[in-house]
Amino acid sequence: MSRGERDSAQAGLGRRITQPYYRSDGAGFRSDRPAQLWKVTCDGQVTRLTDLATSVSDVHVAPDGALWFAAAHSLEDEGYYHRDVWRLDDGATTPTALVDQPNPLIAAKPAVAPAAGTVAFLAPSDPHRISSPTGVWVMAAAGGAPRLLTGEIDCVPLVGGDTRLGRMPHGPVWQGDDAILFLANRRGSSCVARIDVEDGTITDLQEPGRAVTGFVAAHGIVAFTAETSERPGELFTSGADGVERRLTSLNDAWVERHQPIAADPEVVVPSDDGAVDLAYWTLTPRVPRADQALVLQIHGGPRTTYGHGFSFEMQLLAAKGYRVVFGNPRGGAGYGYAFSESIAGRVGSIDADDVLTIADHARRTHVDPDAPMHVTGGSYGGFMTNWLIGITDRFASAVTQRSITNWLSFYGTSDVGFSWLHIETGGNPWEHTQSLWDKSPLKHVANVRTPLLILHAEQDHRCPIEQAEQFFVALKVLGHVPVEFVRFPDEGHDLSRSGRPDRRIQRLEAILDWFERHPGARAHGG
Repeated sequence: MSRGERDSAQAGLGRRITQPYYRSDGAGFRSDRPAQLWKVTCDGQVTRLTDLATSVSDVHVAPDGALWFAAAHSLEDEGYYHRDVWRLDDGATTPTALVDQPNPLIAAKPAVAPAAGTVAFLAPSDPHRISSPTGVWVMAAAGGAPRLLTGEIDCVPLVGGDTRLGRMPHGPVWQGDDAILFLANRRGSSCVARIDVEDGTITDLQEPGRAVTGFVAAHGIVAFTAETSERPGELFTSGADGVERRLTSLNDAWVERHQPIAADPEVVVPSDDGAVDLAYWTLTPRVPRADQALVLQIHGGPRTTYGHGFSFEMQLLAAKGYRVVFGNPRGGAGYGYAFSESIAGRVGSIDADDVLTIADHARRTHVDPDAPMHVTGGSYGGFMTNWLIGITDRFASAVTQRSITNWLSFYGTSDVGFSWLHIETGGNPWEHTQSLWDKSPLKHVANVRTPLLILHAEQDHRCPIEQAEQFFVALKVLGHVPVEFVRFPDEGHDLSRSGRPDRRIQRLEAILDWFERHPGARAHGG
């Protein structure tokens, strides 16, 4: 794929914007030249194959020479993530969109069966809801109505961790014409699974208790990367004999030297309203701090999940003596459709209740129930951190990262604000002004009595830095609590996972320093 030649004459001049989706986190301003398909022969002959209004992605070469890919029909559709499955036959000049669907589809990763009669792809299990679990669909290669195979299983990498860089391959991959390999996420674990296309029978290829972060398969061999709470990722293979082999030992020396801590067994507690069971884990330090302090970690998304992924940040906190608590409130992934969709239009309600349920249970069952607890989280976890310190003073201190404070301004400044906000909060600023303001942490900023450190990257287009600026200035003007603001230049939303190493170190040191400087008093209930 390519966008063709750059127009250097535009450098330094004003930029004409015509679409709301004009920039993207990690990429900056989006090109007004969509990426197209090109063919380059071994003798250097270059041929352009497509001329679409939107960018081509996820190209797959079928056994019969046809090219399959995902692309939106219009720029408006592209801004709302809507992508169809397209086919360009060998020798043809015009691709064909194939999905017979009355509403826009959010498709990705098309893959054609060996006999070229059926195509599989990934898309939300509810085509109307981008936030629903992403499943594996199949349809006739000639086009038509698609059929969901995987039900409520999330089939993309979702288990949280901070030691991965880039996007991992995650299928779907055909095994013959009758079965498909895909990535299955359940309750904080993920694995490669095999599904029978006809009867829907699912067979997991690995046991639960770790995070498989990506996979490829060919000639009967599955190669995959996997990690656990106490060990960063390595590369593995498994074959038809079912024997698993580890191919790399990239982290052996580091693990031997630092002896990371395995997460304690999963704890399950009922939600306050009795509607669901909530799962959480802890990292118990080998040498606890004198005050037995805990740190509550809140995941981002919200449709991601904590569990058996490796987190260097959590390991560092545990190495410094903090007991780390991390779990999955409603709105997260890996627990089915109802669980993930339950907070749609009402963030800061039952999800906040669930976070506090996990926090309070962890503290009640701690060796010292009155020990101080700190809180931190990024993105949606940063929103939740800001929200909680505006409604409770039970935390000793807080660190909010790449966070959201004002849904009204988020709508027009985030790269996904206009397309995503109505899902999470149920509105837009001109029709639902009061509702969005009621759900904004900034509304409750005068109630904050928890010392707060704000960490934010200046090139974050997902949660723009103006969100942090508003909260910081308000807290400084109010003067009720200590507050500091660390701005990271030249970094985007993904700073904690793929930022420049020295900035990642600075970030971790800032978190530890804040907790150390604000140890808090002993707690006495919620």
